[in-house]
Amino acid sequence: MRVLVVHNRYRSLTPSGENAVVDSDIDALRARGIDVITYLRSSDEIDTWSRPHRATVAVLPLYSPAALRDIRALIRRERPDVLHLHNPFPLVSPSVVRVASAAGLPVVVSVHNHRLVCVKGTFFRDGKVCR
Repeated sequence: MRVLVVHNRYRSLTPSGENAVVDSDIDALRARGIDVITYLRSSDEIDTWSRPHRATVAVLPLYSPAALRDIRALIRRERPDVLHLHNPFPLVSPSVVRVASAAGLPVVVSVHNHRLVCVKGTFFRDGKVCR
């Protein structure tokens, strides 16, 4: 079994339980003899980008051409049996699900927070619960 794990790490200055869970999942899969291929991005990358490139961060959560190109290439080269998506924001985008689907690759999504349906990720806005 080959699993492609896709995750956008939070900034290193903002410790994240989500990052720890992804690392733990990868370790657990490998300990059970599963071949794990990773596509891990980090929001820290944004700090190294030029100003014009940083301006694209606003659209990358919706559509990230570079991430989609990378994922297509990984799927072709590594031939995983499943793609396991964790956090796609902001550098990967949920569009990777379509890429995997087009390749006939099943997708598992671990939803660690509400960000897929609430940008802030908290369901709390203007001092009250937002649903």
